Amino acid sequence: MLVLTWGAAAVGLGLWAVAHPPWNPDQVYFLVDTADALVYGLTAAVVLGRRTHAVAWLVALCAVGGGAAAVVAQLAARYGTAAPPPAWGILQGTAWVPGTLSLILVVPYLLGRERPSRAAYAAVGAGVAVIAALLAVRLTDPWPWPAAPHPFAPLAVRSAAWARLAGPLADALVLAVIVLGLAAAAHAALRRHRDPSARGLGWLAIGTALIALTFVPLVVRPEGPGGWPELLTPVTHLASQAFFPAAVLVVVLRQRLWGIDLVISRTLVWALLTGLLIGGCFAALALLGALLPGSGTLGAVLATAATAAGIQPARGWLQRRVDRLVHGEAAAPALSRVGRHLGSAATPEEALAGMAESVAASFNLGSVRVLGPDGRVLAAAGEPDEPAPLELPLVVRQETAGTLRVTARPGEALDRRARAALDEVAPLLGTAVQIAAVTRALRESRGRLAAARDDERRALRRELHDGLGPALAGVGLGLSAARNLLPPGAGASDALLAALRTEVDHQVEAVRVLARGLVPPVLAELGLVPALRELVMRYESDGLAVVVRDAGAGEPEREVAGAVYAVVAEAIRNVARHSGARVCAVELAGDRGALAVTVEDDGRGIGPGARPGVGTQSLRERAELVGGTVAWGPGSGGRGTRLELRIPARPEGAAA
Repeated sequence: MLVLTWGAAAVGLGLWAVAHPPWNPDQVYFLVDTADALVYGLTAAVVLGRRTHAVAWLVALCAVGGGAAAVVAQLAARYGTAAPPPAWGILQGTAWVPGTLSLILVVPYLLGRERPSRAAYAAVGAGVAVIAALLAVRLTDPWPWPAAPHPFAPLAVRSAAWARLAGPLADALVLAVIVLGLAAAAHAALRRHRDPSARGLGWLAIGTALIALTFVPLVVRPEGPGGWPELLTPVTHLASQAFFPAAVLVVVLRQRLWGIDLVISRTLVWALLTGLLIGGCFAALALLGALLPGSGTLGAVLATAATAAGIQPARGWLQRRVDRLVHGEAAAPALSRVGRHLGSAATPEEALAGMAESVAASFNLGSVRVLGPDGRVLAAAGEPDEPAPLELPLVVRQETAGTLRVTARPGEALDRRARAALDEVAPLLGTAVQIAAVTRALRESRGRLAAARDDERRALRRELHDGLGPALAGVGLGLSAARNLLPPGAGASDALLAALRTEVDHQVEAVRVLARGLVPPVLAELGLVPALRELVMRYESDGLAVVVRDAGAGEPEREVAGAVYAVVAEAIRNVARHSGARVCAVELAGDRGALAVTVEDDGRGIGPGARPGVGTQSLRERAELVGGTVAWGPGSGGRGTRLELRIPARPEGAAA
């Protein structure tokens, strides 16, 4: 394919150098055809070397047609129209038709990961029919018959009626090409709007629309003998043909199609985009030559000056985007993007996941895996496709905190630049891995401490409920028995024993309340919300109405439920003792494993000079044992007190 297309382009350029034809619209078309042979020939060779896709064959058809048209054009310029046989001469005006029109009428529907819809296939069929009809008209057009005895077309139909109809019919078919081309561009834009992940389709829509619009002068202002309208179509076509392959390349690279990322280099992208500047120079020459009077020297000078002034800023703009398209971001922007997750993520695990995704996106990697010291995957992005991944140790303070395992995208290899950039990002990832490990160890330690504290509370409850409580009750029974043994007339002793019995009964009840508060049985049997509702019933006799609302919190783990119960119990106890409130509301809400608890009253609130006491410190410690936080503030409307307890979601696999 490369020999065929580039060979044709070389032959055409050689004939052009020998013939030295005068500059006219045919020579601008020759440039278009030569550019098609060079650019699309290389593109077709690259794609067909990896995969025989329909789009690749259509691109090859465009390249071969452009090369054939370029050679025949220079043969005619060198030897005259009598030199090539008529069957060859017609190639100058027809060889480019199937491939070039397929680019705008067929390729936009076939380019992408998703399967074309029925409407897309119908549009492709309509485009193929228009291309076939336009070819048939050109091959059978009897022009210049009857003015000349020999028609230029090899299959000419020598009919006066057909000679009159062929021209208008060809114009109508060109108009159909414009309409269908704009429809293909709109379809690509609609696909991009519906699926934001289908990257590059917006550029494809622009490129398709540009090529379709270059045919407008052929319909609106037919070519005449001389003048700038005659040059408008080939000049604009040359500029759009420089943009369209770049747009196709953007789709291929960003959607990782056909695995040709390794073969397509930044130089090729740069060459294609530079062609747009060359086309712009030709367009400026043609436009200024038409607008300015004289021989055109002034227009050439102005066009050259404008191009020279704009080429350096354009080069920098294009270079940055080409680098990002092919090689990903540079290390410095990538470091900023990756490091941003350390401060914005809610948990170290979320930070690691976001950093892995940023590394994959910044360096255009196929997959990223962040492993812990034990080989467990801590964060992942993408799907590994390569059997031999690159592994980088994550070293922090001369100790290995984990491993970064990356793979290239299909068909690519990790070059020296990517490895150097990954070496710069690795310390940041190592720090995040160490933070996650320390946080996980702290969480596990808190979990073990909370479990040990709950075990101690259960043991203390058993001692109170089964030991001290019954012992005090036994003392009370002994006091009652002692009263019964008193002789008559021992009034003072009887009164003392009665008072002691009453005090012992009070202490027995206090021990029972204390035992229930440590680990209430209803908490283990029915759950957190029923335990809280049983708790608040004890305050009704004191004139405090407490309402418990469950806003979808769900049942937390045992340690979390115990901590929440202790915090709410202490908060309500403080409300009953110190606030003078009549109403207190307790609300529990959950979101993806996280738990939020609020206790709000309508009392006098916390004074400005109040200092935290033992109860406040106890609440804070209970919350911190399960990784939560406690905050106080004024209630709704600035009245009363509002306590907020927040316990984040526990990551999967974290120890209790």
